Parts: sequence; structure tokens; C-alpha cells
Amino acid sequence: MSEPAQDQAAADLSAAEQPRPAGRSQQDNPTPPSAGSEAKAIARPGASETEVAAALGELTQALRKYSFEQRRLPKSFSEVVAAGYVKSLPQTPPGRKFAIDAKTVQVVLVKQ
Repeated sequence: MSEPAQDQAAADLSAAEQPRPAGRSQQDNPTPPSAGSEAKAIARPGASETEVAAALGELTQALRKYSFEQRRLPKSFSEVVAAGYVKSLPQTPPGRKFAIDAKTVQVVLVKQ
């Protein structure tokens, strides 16, 4: 008899998370390449370090998915956004912008 938690976990997997059959490409998948990133606005007054880290983590996931699927690192984070991997780009704190750390393949905040 299977465990209810395991059955529920299997049911919770979305079509995007399930492995594709051999021979199928990303073009066969009719859904957009969104990584589901809906990072919260990190420019709001009082945004905690945890909220900032969480937002940057979500954007980094989108960057890594883009890099894996496109087989290259984008020239700027705006390529990731334009390709639809980020649904909602959070506002940056004043005087900051999103950038890519090529060594760690992470999204970071840098001075403008």
C-alpha cells in the first residue's frame, strides 16, 4: 500500500516538472518557458534581508533555467526577462540594478 504523502507529492508535480519522453524537445512543450518567478518588490521601504535574498534567489533560478535551456549565459538579465522566464521583475532599490555574476551564475544587485 502506498503512502498518502507520496501519492499527493506525485499528484502535485506539474507537467513542466515531469521529465519529457525521449526525443521530445522544448519546442514540443506549448507552455511558455516561465520559471514561475513572481519575486516581490524588494525596493519597498523596510524590505528585509531575507526578502531581498528570496527575490534574488528566484531570479537566479530563472537565470539558470535560461542558461541551461539556451546553452549560454545571457549578455544581460533583460534577456532572461524578455524571453519570458520572469513573470514579474521586482523594483530594485534606488541606485541599484540587477546584474549577472558570471562566475557563480547568480543574479546580484550592483550600483548603477
